[in-house]
Amino acid sequence: MYTTSIRDEAERRLAGLPHTGPYPEVGPVFRRVWETLVAAGLASRVGPGVMVAYSDPERTPAAELESFAAVELPEGVACPDGLEERVLAGGRHAVLEMTGPYDGLGAAWGWLYGPWMAEAGERPAMAPSFEIYRNDPTDTPPEALRTDLYAPLA
Repeated sequence: MYTTSIRDEAERRLAGLPHTGPYPEVGPVFRRVWETLVAAGLASRVGPGVMVAYSDPERTPAAELESFAAVELPEGVACPDGLEERVLAGGRHAVLEMTGPYDGLGAAWGWLYGPWMAEAGERPAMAPSFEIYRNDPTDTPPEALRTDLYAPLA
């Protein structure tokens, strides 16, 4: 159903802002991150957008979900004032490549953590999962949006 592989990932430096609430409502936080980067003159020097999910939506009420809306910071680029720097640990990850509207992300995550994990004989690690947005939703039609979903593996 989805292209999924297991990869060894390097740690990632991120600059962003926390969000509490339903994951689909993180958009305004990403806009504030982007505005801060533009004001600091860093918009062309950062990597793709990343949303880190710290809560399990199957066990946490939507209003209490914790996430982090960010961009990847390349080596040598400092985190600008107004944003928080966080580091995602590297290691083995299941990586699902999805193309399509963001409203399909929930089903993709369900498949990755459900049928795919069971069939692959893998177990999730006790670490946050995350999404990397490979193109810009402001100039990409929803059916062409590319998102990679990363699930840390035990």
